[in-house]
Amino acid sequence: MTDARPDAVKPPYRALIVEDDPAIRRLVEKILTRLKIEIDLAADGRTAIEKLRTQRYSVLILDLMVPELDGFEIIEFLKKENVSVPVAVVSAVSQQALTKLDLDVVKLVISKPFDVDEFTKAILALCAEGEAPS
Repeated sequence: MTDARPDAVKPPYRALIVEDDPAIRRLVEKILTRLKIEIDLAADGRTAIEKLRTQRYSVLILDLMVPELDGFEIIEFLKKENVSVPVAVVSAVSQQALTKLDLDVVKLVISKPFDVDEFTKAILALCAEGEAPS
């Protein structure tokens, strides 16, 4: 069982948050900072892909409806380029749209609005499964 205390994740875990809504981005950033997870931010898909090309991440927190390239295109990039990172989709899209997700890449789907405690436990579990970036 994963310990959900803020000190449960040991650095150097690093997350990429891909979210265009500033309020949600700040909330996720605050949660991850409390967990001592290093953070990179991207407000659009192009920026996310640039960061994914140059940095390794322990977890990718991905909104599907971001500008430039959407989350589905980012997931396709990960698969095509064989980028290994656990993906947590955090989105308000319909259940029908979620059925199109590649479950080989996406490890977790969280619907907006989300419960902060459940989100925290889920992200801790993904970090524990993945590797710390080198």
